[in-house]
Amino acid sequence: MNKAKKWRGWCLGCSLVLAGCGYLKGGTWEDDPENWEKAFRSAKPDDVVVVHSRYWRSRHWSYEAGYVFEIAANATFRQQLFSQNQLAQLDSPAEAKHMCFTECPTWFAPKSVDDYEVWGYADDPEANFRVLIDRKTSTIFLTDFQV
Repeated sequence: MNKAKKWRGWCLGCSLVLAGCGYLKGGTWEDDPENWEKAFRSAKPDDVVVVHSRYWRSRHWSYEAGYVFEIAANATFRQQLFSQNQLAQLDSPAEAKHMCFTECPTWFAPKSVDDYEVWGYADDPEANFRVLIDRKTSTIFLTDFQV
């Protein structure tokens, strides 16, 4: 094999590796209609109204990403969320801290943490996934990150 073919093959291989990594997929998207699919790798249910969203992915070779969502009150979605995940209510407001990888947007759970039910995975309370439900309006806030 000549040097030109080896060089082209090496360049093609590197390009494919980079394309599969975060280098080309990194960024921050605010209120992007595709944030749901980026975060959950599924289509948004038609009856779910996303009020605000932010999705972030690092330009790192490993998967590092995070999201925050504000979802209008929706009893059906809430029921599905709880039936499909083993969630436990967190008793201490301190457990709700560090909900966002970086600073949370001003729209994300803007009230005192005492104004929300705060939920996390029952089988992995140290995980970063949190569900906050406004006690008065039933607005749902979702957050998770992996670094």
